[in-house]
Amino acid sequence: MNEFLKKQSGSKQVAKSAILMSTGTFVSRILGLVRDMVIGAFFSRMETDAFFVAFRVPNFFRRFLGEGALSISFIPVFIHCLSRSSQEEESQRRAKNFMNSVYTILLVFISVLTVVGLIYMDPLLRSLFADTPFSAIEEKIQMAVVMARWLFLYFFLVTLYAYFMGVANALGSFFIPAVAPAFVNLFIIIFSFLPKSMVSIPPLLLCWGVLTGGIVQVIITAVLLFRLGFLPGISFHFSGADLRLMGSRFLPGVFGVGGFAFIGLLNLYFAGWLEEGTHTYIYYGDRLLELPRSLIAISIGTALLPGLSHFAAIGERNRLLTVAADQRDMLLFLILPCALAFYYLGLPIVEVLFQRGKFDTLTSEKTALVLKIYSILLISSSLARVLATCFYAVRNTWYPAICSFLYVVFHWFFTPYMMDHFGLEGLVGATVISNCFFTILLMIAYPFFIGSFYLLRTVKRLLFLFPLLIGFAVYLSFSFGFYTKILTYLMKEGQLMNLLALLLVIISSIVLYFGGSAGLRLPQAVDFLGLIKKRMTR
Repeated sequence: MNEFLKKQSGSKQVAKSAILMSTGTFVSRILGLVRDMVIGAFFSRMETDAFFVAFRVPNFFRRFLGEGALSISFIPVFIHCLSRSSQEEESQRRAKNFMNSVYTILLVFISVLTVVGLIYMDPLLRSLFADTPFSAIEEKIQMAVVMARWLFLYFFLVTLYAYFMGVANALGSFFIPAVAPAFVNLFIIIFSFLPKSMVSIPPLLLCWGVLTGGIVQVIITAVLLFRLGFLPGISFHFSGADLRLMGSRFLPGVFGVGGFAFIGLLNLYFAGWLEEGTHTYIYYGDRLLELPRSLIAISIGTALLPGLSHFAAIGERNRLLTVAADQRDMLLFLILPCALAFYYLGLPIVEVLFQRGKFDTLTSEKTALVLKIYSILLISSSLARVLATCFYAVRNTWYPAICSFLYVVFHWFFTPYMMDHFGLEGLVGATVISNCFFTILLMIAYPFFIGSFYLLRTVKRLLFLFPLLIGFAVYLSFSFGFYTKILTYLMKEGQLMNLLALLLVIISSIVLYFGGSAGLRLPQAVDFLGLIKKRMTR
């Protein structure tokens, strides 16, 4: 077996890779929270609305292409190249030829798309928000267009980074690619403190920070691949069977992962019909949602893809099913308490992290409302991420594409009804319901295209976990108020007291949940705590 792929085999190896990726992602996400705190405090709601809209455009194309369809169609074929030959030198040569051909096509494609985006950004944004209250404020739409042009250059950089990250993950390297985006957040923070007199539009400083960080993250991942001996180069050999295999799966992959990107774009449009600040409320809710989702679901999904693709390539379907079931159970064990924390602690989390400067009480309350509804989305989207990975590992991109299409159609017709009746809550609630619909479609087809879901084992584990989750929910429902009441006897009321109370709740909750699950000898807890202990004692 190829030496690179030995690192990917088995549930424990996947879990170790996920922990490494989570560690790197954690650093980036913490800086991301600091970044959002700074943006919320230093810039007005009109400025943040315009910036978040501008940032959504390149992020849409990034998720649509770079981190979505490209990765899921490239990695399984790349692993296939490394697995097919008994001679490691021959398999690496084949994999490098394939990698270089894809890289060349990618460079040409994103270069053209970047130029087109720069030229047509004004009509694109204006058509997106045509006849909405957002476009009625000319200053806001002009501000968004200027920033979107700057940020579309970031699309070029982040797509290269996503490709480099896919190669690195396939080779068993997870930490450095996961921590590289931290530099984007770091430079946004640094540029936010520069004098606003330097630019005609104050939030343009944020765009400069994004671009600087984007350059750094590309360099870091390129250096990593150079050390691994797999830095992509230019190749005009476009007739290989591996390239054709990827090409046949790329277009379905675009539609498969495009659902999430399209939902974000649709919500951008729908939010334009609601009150000013809606884009900001949803953005901050998304950012908080992404913290546990990235640390747990995306890390597990990313670590799973190379390993499951290898098992599929060598015909070990039973191992694929077992590893997938193990990691799905681990996902639920870790994500369910996070969802409960969002539901019960949404307002204290938002107030402590963001409420300062121009981020006022109303913004906190609206963002907390979004976060509370998103607690369900955290579960469904995380489960969908891991389920979809299993389809991509067996090189089935067409079924997720069909599900994704139905997902977008359902959201398009359902959301206006919800908005008419419930406003902001309707928009966010429709997002949750649409995602649950998508997840259910994947679950229904899983036994037919992948294999046994091991449903009975998962239900049994959840039944053992259920009493612990009830106790956890009860504790979260009163703990913040309890700790703030105690702290009022020791210090003045204010942000510091709320911060200490929230920290006490989080730390005690972690101890209670993992202590209780370990005491009950739940398999997920034993495996997870064992891996953590092993890494800490090295």
